[in-house]
Amino acid sequence: MNRTIFSGQRIPRELVVLPTEEYYRRRYRGSRRGRWLLFVVTVLAVLVAAVGAHADDGSTNRTNSAGKLVTLDDVAAGDLLFRTADRGQYQPAVHLHSRARIAVRGLLAEVTLQQEFINRSNDWREAVYVLPLPDRAAVNGLEIRVGKRRIVGKVRERKKAAQIYRAARAAGKHAVLLEQQRPNLFTNKVANIAPGETVRVDIHYLQPVAYDSGTFSLRLPTTLTPRYIPGGVTGTNDVTGDVEQPLAANASGWALPTDQVPDADKITPFMQPADELTGSGSHRIAISATLDGGLPLAQISSPYHDIDFHKRADGRYQIALRGGDAVMDRDFVLNWRPRASAAPRAALFVEQPAVAGDAAGQGASVNTYLQLLLLPPDAPGKSRRLPREVVYVIDTSGSMGGNSIRQAKESLLLALSRLRPGDRFNVIEFNSSSRAFFPRPLAATAQNIQRARDAVEGLQARGGTEMAAALRLAFSQQLPADEALVRQVIFITDGAVGNERGLFELIQQSLGDARLFTVGIGSAPNSHFMHKAAQFGRGASVTIGDLGEVRERMQALFAKLENPLATDLQLTWPRGLKVDAYPKRIPDLYRGEPLQLVAHIDGGAPTGELLLHGRLAGQQFSRSLALDRGHDGGSGIASLWARSKIGALRDRQLAVGERSEAGAALREQILQLALDHQLASPYTSFVAVEEKVARPQEKTLEKSAVPNAVARGQLLQRQTYPQTAAGLSAQLLLSALLLAAGGLLRRGRQWRGSLLRQLRERLRRLLPDPRRARRPLEAALARAR
Repeated sequence: MNRTIFSGQRIPRELVVLPTEEYYRRRYRGSRRGRWLLFVVTVLAVLVAAVGAHADDGSTNRTNSAGKLVTLDDVAAGDLLFRTADRGQYQPAVHLHSRARIAVRGLLAEVTLQQEFINRSNDWREAVYVLPLPDRAAVNGLEIRVGKRRIVGKVRERKKAAQIYRAARAAGKHAVLLEQQRPNLFTNKVANIAPGETVRVDIHYLQPVAYDSGTFSLRLPTTLTPRYIPGGVTGTNDVTGDVEQPLAANASGWALPTDQVPDADKITPFMQPADELTGSGSHRIAISATLDGGLPLAQISSPYHDIDFHKRADGRYQIALRGGDAVMDRDFVLNWRPRASAAPRAALFVEQPAVAGDAAGQGASVNTYLQLLLLPPDAPGKSRRLPREVVYVIDTSGSMGGNSIRQAKESLLLALSRLRPGDRFNVIEFNSSSRAFFPRPLAATAQNIQRARDAVEGLQARGGTEMAAALRLAFSQQLPADEALVRQVIFITDGAVGNERGLFELIQQSLGDARLFTVGIGSAPNSHFMHKAAQFGRGASVTIGDLGEVRERMQALFAKLENPLATDLQLTWPRGLKVDAYPKRIPDLYRGEPLQLVAHIDGGAPTGELLLHGRLAGQQFSRSLALDRGHDGGSGIASLWARSKIGALRDRQLAVGERSEAGAALREQILQLALDHQLASPYTSFVAVEEKVARPQEKTLEKSAVPNAVARGQLLQRQTYPQTAAGLSAQLLLSALLLAAGGLLRRGRQWRGSLLRQLRERLRRLLPDPRRARRPLEAALARAR
């Protein structure tokens, strides 16, 4: 191409060659930098689409593996169906019926949870169910019943149990695998349920009875609140060694593993409205209980269910649900209060299981297990209330939608009304992000409280549950000069998160001088998070399951916040006893709270006195208890002690890191302890296999997720994907945006060139071109330039 270099000298017009359209077209087309940018954008779009496709793989595989899709015309009355992403297509599900039998002896509740999995489809099915249990349950038994046959399960190391189960499933045998995912969350897999068959699974567990402010209570969860899964997607790697693909009903169900919750695919089951489940006759539970507390009772009640009870001739109380059964959409809570004259100040129960020796009886040893309740004395005189700095943290995430946000707001408004002159306060709202109402805690004046109340009234539930940022913000509120104030953080949430361990670690590291109190909201809050967070935060926990009990439960919390603690508590055991007791570190106790512990004593029946001493309202106190006056606690205390020890070892693992050398050593201790006491644990599972082959090899096995019912008062959340894994639709949208950006980048150069050309044309028309000056005026203007 001929090119002309312009200089300051005048050039004859006939020699001037201006750039042509072809010149610009070739110039822009030939830009290597543009091609590289376009290439990078395209690669990014392809990668993002691939990640989305990977996420979709899980759901697609899950849909395929979950079984055949049917229409409403294909099913018979009474079938339980999942909706799928395809309109008009449904997936048959396995029906679930439950029965719980509870026997309370002293401070121990023994529970048999019987669950029937009914296959009403025409295919052989494997049922997978996420089973909520009390957070301190010691699972010590598993049985399956098929017809009249009964198969007893055994505890195995977790990987070994999974291998046994997979082998039995492939061989066509009836099998059950019970795995712990969280202390209060298990997965239950039942393999090879024949068409029209019912397989019954009996799960046995023990749980300690709670005692607070003169009332005994126990809680039986029947469903769960879907957990929020933070972090970035890491694929479907299984840290436990189980190489099975995660199972879900469809793309709106189970979440994907993330770097913060590696087992997210095991704790986020498919949720379905309770009325859809019960409409087909599924998901109902019958509950009966026998109370043998050894005390005359003044009251028996259940805050969320109607019950009937009567006193039997042997002095025990028999309790059952009124009407026989109830929908599995909220926790069952049973309270009983002894007569005021019989309210205990101390209780001691003993179990002495003999350990067999050799054939001659040599080497047999006797172990003694204790379960103890001991109340500190009441505070002497009227206590002096100290000024407080209270940071209220309220969860406004999507899982709090419905009644939960109303309960939380009512709780917070009541808490604000309890502030007094001299106090300071702030409010932090969190969902996907955190927001403090004020930059720093303000004085509790009427004007500031009213500003906070107005803001609380406008809160709405939406978004994710990013708790970590909210906790950091709450713990960073105190100024260095505010050390004279009593620092308290009141955390109002349903605890619906999957990264509990990371949050516990954060609380331990950031707590400082503050105390963390948790208020559990909803029909099925995460009790494990509530209790552990309060334990690490050296505070207390209350649960509000209904709007009508906000005032009562919050008043109980305020009584603890505003009254002196029993601190510096220590136990002195009789000299010569070799004792291993839990909790190892006795926590501070609030008014009405007793010291509860379980202990193992190496040897025969203990004698002597146990001494508890500490400080209460600035004064020393001590209480003693004669160990030789313990009641026979029957069996079960040993299992509770082992469960408590496993919990303490897990807490130490949290401090040193599970993958560290010390963490590996602790793992071995937990594993051996669980095997010795035949308990389910993070490293052991129950597996039961029937030797008889049931399924013919030519028959295929379809997987079927058994849904959990949406907790009462909560809104159905279809999506449980992590924040950074926004789901297939969002992945495709992002990919489309990136491709559009690439196209714009490619076309942008052409458009820019076109605009520049148009601009030049307009300028040529408006301004005289010295090179083209022909008229006198133009020549004069050209000379003037």
